[in-house]
Order: sequence, then structure tokens, then C-alpha cells
Amino acid sequence: MSSVAKALLVLECIGLSKRRTLTEIASEVTLPKSTLLRLIQTLIARGFVRRTAHGEYAVSLKLWQIGCNALDSEAIRDEVIPLLNDLVGATGETAHYAAYEEGFSVYIEKVDGLHPIRSYTAVGGRSPAYATATGKALLAWRDEREIAKVGRSARRWTDATKAGADEVLREAEQTRRNGYALNRGEWRASVWGIGAPVFDRHAKVIAAVGISGPRERIEPNVRPYAKLVVAAAKALSRRMGSPD
Repeated sequence: MSSVAKALLVLECIGLSKRRTLTEIASEVTLPKSTLLRLIQTLIARGFVRRTAHGEYAVSLKLWQIGCNALDSEAIRDEVIPLLNDLVGATGETAHYAAYEEGFSVYIEKVDGLHPIRSYTAVGGRSPAYATATGKALLAWRDEREIAKVGRSARRWTDATKAGADEVLREAEQTRRNGYALNRGEWRASVWGIGAPVFDRHAKVIAAVGISGPRERIEPNVRPYAKLVVAAAKALSRRMGSPD
């Protein structure tokens, strides 16, 4: 078997499950551990595989992006973009669809707001999960150890930033209680945002929908805008197979 075939076999083993230990991968692909470790390190170096906080291996967003480009990017856009357009139409603010990766919110899709002054983001851009609305919505439903880890490494971007394990854990609890996340100028002082989680058929958070804009427009409209963001996230969750 060629090295390429072996690497693809390992990538398939990891990619068809949420995450795998080295022992589990070795058992399934029946390769010597020395060969397996070399292949995994190459896949990590090329950005196709990542090692989790618990020492397991999982595929990265790079592989997701390739899969979307090859097969399903139009299907995702067909589901997401109309909802983002609706949010922009109802609020006038920039709308985002984001996924979580290693403590960051990664913007997968966006629709610019209607106002000449609006928050700047870019598809493929990253923001700290603990300091942005979509990021908080993605982080809040993760394992508490992951939330605490992100909190311990957090830095204060503005006077409003929540940093430290205890603060970030409390903010995650509040987000779960509310059903949505609020960014009060915690990454950029003048930019506020509202985000809500998107669930899959297993009730796992796989993405987040949100809006962002200047504080003077978001702050007086938090309640009505939050209802719109949560409704959009729930609509997308249903399309992703979520029972609720």
C-alpha cells in the first residue's frame, strides 16, 4: 500500500467518527504505530487533522472546507444565506454563520448589513470565542473543561472582556440560560453582537448564527433582535435535523 493510500485510510478512519485515540486508529487501520504516528503528524502539519485537548485526534475545518467545495457548499449556502438575508432585512445589521475551532469562532458565511457604518468581518476570519456573540454561542454548550481552558488563556481586549476560567464559565451558563449570547463590546469596544446556537440531529451545537453592529444600534434593540436571531438559529437547526 502506498504512503498516499495509507494516509487516506487514516484520514477516513478519523473523519468518519467525531474523534479517535491513537489506539483506536491503530486497531482499525492495522498499521504499525511508528508508521501511524508519522502519517498523523504529516496530516496535522498539513492542517487536515488536529489533536484535541484530551489527546484524541479529529479532522479540522480545513477538511470540512474541502468537502464543502467538492460536494455540498451550494447546499449549505442554499440553507444559510436566505436566513442571513432575512436577519439583515429585519435588523439592518451584518449577519454571520460561524463554526467553532480550538477556542475561536470561524466565519463560514456572512451577509453585510444595510448601514454605511457596520462591523467588519470576513469569511474565513477568526475571532476569540469568549469575546464574540457567535463564539459565545458556540462555546457555551461545550464541555466545561474546554470552556475553562479557553477562559484561562483569554486576554482582555477591552474593558468589557470576560477573561479567566470563572468569568467565562459564568458567561457560558448565562448564555445557556438565555438561549442566546450577547457581546457587549468585548472584542472591539464599539461593536456589539447577538448570537444563537445551531443544533444537529444529535442535539450537538455545530454552528452559530449571529448579528453584529455598533453599540448604539444593538444595545437598545437587544430583546427584539435576540428573538430574531434565536428564531433563525432554530429554523436552521430544524433543517439540520434537530428535533426541537
